[in-house]
Amino acid sequence: MITPPPARPAVHTAAFTLIELLVAVALALIIMFAASSLLISSSRSSGDLQARNDLLQEFQIAQNYLIANVREAAYVYPQGTTLNLGGGTTTQRPGGGNWVVGSASAPILAIVRAPELPVSGCSASNDRACYKFKAYYPVLRATWVSGLGPTSQNNPGADPANETSWLLVEYTKNLVQTTPPTITELTDLTLVPVTGASGKLLLDYVQPAVTGLPPLFTAPPAGPQVAGQTRVTVNISVSRAVAGKAVVVPVRPSTDPATWVQSVLVSPRNVGRLNP
Repeated sequence: MITPPPARPAVHTAAFTLIELLVAVALALIIMFAASSLLISSSRSSGDLQARNDLLQEFQIAQNYLIANVREAAYVYPQGTTLNLGGGTTTQRPGGGNWVVGSASAPILAIVRAPELPVSGCSASNDRACYKFKAYYPVLRATWVSGLGPTSQNNPGADPANETSWLLVEYTKNLVQTTPPTITELTDLTLVPVTGASGKLLLDYVQPAVTGLPPLFTAPPAGPQVAGQTRVTVNISVSRAVAGKAVVVPVRPSTDPATWVQSVLVSPRNVGRLNP
């Protein structure tokens, strides 16, 4: 007689209850939400850092370039000087009216830069030997972008969140003559439109004037200009709205606009050398 094999013990399969499944799903959702929030936060931080680095680099290049030109100035137009740069988008003053050196609402800095080569060789084809009239001033970003058109190489492109920002512009006119100009001749330039050139973009997203913010530029008062005693102050700061957040350079230590800039004092080295 054949004996049947012993019966195998019953195997009980464990199963999750509905409550356990719901708890597991909830935990998974919480983990996914936390991970996505961390990813979004990290992405925003990376974007903010990149935007600030870009602003910082552009700010430093523009500021160093401007300061280098001011150091080579043979004449600085003093506080209170009214300048006429002609009409057009690239010379349009925020708020309208005339450009006045020392204006708090929309300041302008105007200098005459000494030539790099002997002025005797100055010509239209050799402008490195020419004295140069240079003016630095702000233009409303929205005005600049809409006025130049999208195909202009001088147009940084539309940015609806920053339409009220300023652009810092450089206007340059070569004084084509083979002898140094006199102070009288340079003063006479302010009596007629200084035409023959147009403004070029130097720096984007410049902080517009607000109550308590130091003006972009401070020029010396009227009177004789002496090397080592004549001073120009530069107070540039930039601010760009990115994803609803302001990215600023330099870093602002407080909400007081007086702390938003790092003033740079410049002494032009060539002033006092021109004849009256």
